[in-house]
Amino acid sequence: STGLAIARSLLTINPRMSLRTAAALLTICENEGISQAELAYLMGEAPCTISRAIDELSAGETEGGETGPLVERKSWTRDGRLRTVQLTHRGRAVRDMLNEQIQAARPIGSAAA
Repeated sequence: STGLAIARSLLTINPRMSLRTAAALLTICENEGISQAELAYLMGEAPCTISRAIDELSAGETEGGETGPLVERKSWTRDGRLRTVQLTHRGRAVRDMLNEQIQAARPIGSAAA
């Protein structure tokens, strides 16, 4: 299934990635440049919980293979107190790989009998 393929892909990036962190990454992929406050609101999480997930994605820890952060925090140009979350080059590559998996998936109703 597509969901299982995406979960496996995320676990190859970081085998210790929590479901919350994976959900944060997917939400950032769909809303690049989102503020940390908006991300917390969309996910229904406390800002400190989202901050920890972003810390994990910013650290770029992995067990082999390509390393480097998936996201980075940036100050918003109009208000330096507001922090937005951007995908890094590696994060965009991961997003593109996940999009390819989604595009290649068959609709649920089209499985052969």
